[in-house]
Amino acid sequence: MDLERERQRQTYQLCRLGFAILSLALLLACFSSLLYLTPFFVGRGPVVWFRQMSWSRWIDAPIVWGSLVGTYLLWGRWSEPGWQRRAGLLVLMGLVDAVLWFLEHGADLGLRLSEVGHEWLRVELGEALGWAEFALIASLAGDLMSHLGVEQAPTASKATRSLATKGAIVWMLFFCQQTDWNAWPLKNHGISSVEAWLLLLVSNMIWSITLIQVTALSIAAVRQTTRVLAEMDQEDQEHDLLKSPSESHLNLIATHRHGDPGGEMDEPSW
Repeated sequence: MDLERERQRQTYQLCRLGFAILSLALLLACFSSLLYLTPFFVGRGPVVWFRQMSWSRWIDAPIVWGSLVGTYLLWGRWSEPGWQRRAGLLVLMGLVDAVLWFLEHGADLGLRLSEVGHEWLRVELGEALGWAEFALIASLAGDLMSHLGVEQAPTASKATRSLATKGAIVWMLFFCQQTDWNAWPLKNHGISSVEAWLLLLVSNMIWSITLIQVTALSIAAVRQTTRVLAEMDQEDQEHDLLKSPSESHLNLIATHRHGDPGGEMDEPSW
């Protein structure tokens, strides 16, 4: 029973660590998403200011690699096929994101990668994966919190997944409208119509809202696992305090043994 409890504790600890790393990566993604949403409302000033910073082009590094590490820690934590399938799919998508990141920053890293082109397709593929990742992370966070006794978790998870699905549909409409299907590699026509601007604006807004909701679910999962682990520690401490004197002073009693250590213990001298 103690071994099973320790395994459960380790599972909760790894889930907490995985969602904590995911939360940090998602918080950075929220900052980036909201920043690039500002041109629709207050002009391009904030984006231009941000891009002038030397480290701005590396902000996607902790997002991509943090998400990959966080999802990897969630993979294999539970034996249920549903959890394993979704976590494994998240890890696979994270690996694809990592490959896209290397293609984007290969020159900066001195890897001398050959020019692969397909910039439009690579960017849109990353966004397509993002919508699916939102839904999967929300699903895993909802399942974990539901397991920990949070009654509202399934409803919140379902609402976030529904919003991600709607955002993916809007993105697909924008992608199909803007792609020049007669050229290879695929290129975008350029945003030259009101309909295209509206689709881009709605897609970016839904992306930001969904991202914030997924981040909130991930942080909530960290808080709930921390609470459960604290309760387990308190229960273990209370159990230790209730141990009998003979269990808590075995070493002291053993000093009164005589003869063969494997023989019977003499009566205490007191």
